[in-house]
Amino acid sequence: MKINIFMACISVLLAALIGYLAFTVARGDAYDTVCGITSGLCFLSALLPVMGLSLESGRLKANVNILAILFFVVFLVSHFAFAAFGVKMPYYIIINGILLLIYLAVIYKMASIKDV
Repeated sequence: MKINIFMACISVLLAALIGYLAFTVARGDAYDTVCGITSGLCFLSALLPVMGLSLESGRLKANVNILAILFFVVFLVSHFAFAAFGVKMPYYIIINGILLLIYLAVIYKMASIKDV
């Protein structure tokens, strides 16, 4: 596993911009800053494996990319639904925290699998 620094920086900036978009959509809510920061972190965790990592195995890279893009879309829908309809902090933290932990656990298990 190698990190492409340039593409990793692009993914960090893209995640920050999408997080700022979530912040502006949630503008006026009491927790708009938390929504923006959390969105940025979740989008970063989904974009970094797709754009910034290169894996040795082509099959593993394809599986990681599909999983990361799937969770990127899920994070996108979840965060903007909360931002648009009002951030209810307990639900926001529980739902997005569970999604993020499931995603990270599956990525961790996929990265530890060796080709046969």
